[in-house]
Amino acid sequence: MVSFLSIVATGITSFILIHVARYISFRLSVRGKLPNAPISEASWWLGHDYRVAKNEVGVEYGRWTNMLGPVYRTKSALWQNEVVVISDHLGVKHIFDQAYTYIKSPAFQPIVVKALGRGLVWAEGDEHRFQRKMVSPAFSISAIKKMGPSVMTCIDRMIQRLDIIGQIGFGYDFGPETPDGKAILGAWQKDVQLFSTFPAFLAPILIGVFPQIAKLPIKELQEDSTAKKVIHRIGRKLLQESPNMDGTDIFSILVRESWEGKLKLDGERKLDDATLLDNTTSSTIQLILLDLAQNPDAQAKLHAELVAADSSDIDAIESLPYLDAVTREGLRLHPIAHDTHRVAIRDDVIPLKKPVMLSNGETVTSIPVKAGDSFIIPFLVINSDSQVWGSDAHKFVPERWIMEGALPPASELPHGPYSHISNFVDGPRVCIGWRLAVQETKLILASMVKNFEFRDTGAKIEKYFSPVAQPFVNGEAAKLPLQVIPIQHH
Repeated sequence: MVSFLSIVATGITSFILIHVARYISFRLSVRGKLPNAPISEASWWLGHDYRVAKNEVGVEYGRWTNMLGPVYRTKSALWQNEVVVISDHLGVKHIFDQAYTYIKSPAFQPIVVKALGRGLVWAEGDEHRFQRKMVSPAFSISAIKKMGPSVMTCIDRMIQRLDIIGQIGFGYDFGPETPDGKAILGAWQKDVQLFSTFPAFLAPILIGVFPQIAKLPIKELQEDSTAKKVIHRIGRKLLQESPNMDGTDIFSILVRESWEGKLKLDGERKLDDATLLDNTTSSTIQLILLDLAQNPDAQAKLHAELVAADSSDIDAIESLPYLDAVTREGLRLHPIAHDTHRVAIRDDVIPLKKPVMLSNGETVTSIPVKAGDSFIIPFLVINSDSQVWGSDAHKFVPERWIMEGALPPASELPHGPYSHISNFVDGPRVCIGWRLAVQETKLILASMVKNFEFRDTGAKIEKYFSPVAQPFVNGEAAKLPLQVIPIQHH
């Protein structure tokens, strides 16, 4: 008769043998022989992840890229599978093009749901295809052009960014003096500070290892963000009304697409109310203003261009060459997200533009991928790699976009829908709102720089991820002190 102890011993032995076999298989694979971020810089239980999180955006990935090249391994927290960090342009393009093979890390899905809902950012596979198809009309070229006057109205009133989101997204005033505006602004500042804490860093890691945690009756995990609650409450009220057939805001366009029941006459599915609300939900602009404050010659050049232009012609403003160059350079240096995590759901092969030398001296031009392999794509590293952009890669130089020969060949630059920068991703999951983001950035910058002079205060400003790239001053989140001087026009 088999004893209980022998069964336990057999089970433990099998567990050890399986993991030893997996470890040996990994070390013999191409992935296991890739260059490795220094082990001495990794925590025994938090890996390299915490070092990345506690330093400024892009610093560690950039340093390791300079040290190891555009493809290398990092140690993950809580002894999970090692992650490959990849900034090789061809490899990144392949991952973006195969968006339904490389899905977003499941560890972040519960966090996304609580903050933003089950919209496009959350959706994968067929659900993403469906939502994108339904939401696309709100972000077409013609739709974005029609939103221009609303953007200008908000800017002219000099209302904070919250109002721009409200008017363009909902045709609704979220002004900072309204109860809803105060609630959203207060919640955002609180959330930014919260996301910079150690528990916020650890939460998605724990959820990735123990998915059941997301279902526990913990208030912080189960309760939606205040901003999401306010937006959904107002959205539900608007959904009870007939759609504004002439409305040019995103919400009106989406409602027109789906308000007559949940199924089209031909049986095709429509967006349900919850999904529609989750799709109508940008800190780059303030960081560009800081760049201009620290580069007064560039600010003066932009101001002169804006004063000479017809401020009533939105198309003319958007096509101004130096404004365009400032926008491109600002977006290049300040991607709102510092990276994206992707997990392969099936076997694949990633091609590389540049050969990578393995630990055994062998050189490879592609990486075999197994289902479950994880990858990190660091946007700022791609946008500011000195081997691609030159020795001034980390400097604010708008002229690089308009001087002949200042940019590297297109084949050496990142891929994306706008201006050879990686901010908006590429492929099937390219940011659906990139045109609106560019338009808003240009028009807001144009109005601000035309009417105000911005001067650097000398404060030490650092940039951390919380929950997107945010300026910090002395540990305080979402702070960016600038001296603002009104300009008198005659």
